Amino acid sequence: MISRQAVLEVALCFAGRELTDGEENVLSILCGGALEQWLGRLREDVTEEDCQDLLVVASAWTALAGMTGALEQSQPTPLSFSAGDLTVRAREDRTGDACARSLQSQAERLMEPYVQDGCFAFLEVEG
Repeated sequence: MISRQAVLEVALCFAGRELTDGEENVLSILCGGALEQWLGRLREDVTEEDCQDLLVVASAWTALAGMTGALEQSQPTPLSFSAGDLTVRAREDRTGDACARSLQSQAERLMEPYVQDGCFAFLEVEG
């Protein structure tokens, strides 16, 4: 059985920086939630043991995507500022959002062979 701690350890490897204690606590919660989410999406013929390592990585990426998106929204970036003759303008696109989408997309591709596709279909509908 995969533990939240195992997912957290992988997520911390990918975090790219040292997290504060508070950030690490939030990331730990997100890791547990992401793991449960992926376990709930497994196809009926797939067990946790069939894709254990991939589940850990996908859960870590999903948790980091959530953390990255939340941090991006909570830390406003000034669009421009001036100091004397120097003016600095930040681009309006936010790299955190792109990073979060990329992480989630990678997790989805990684788990694609093991999860239900989530598509809706009618089966054996009498006409």
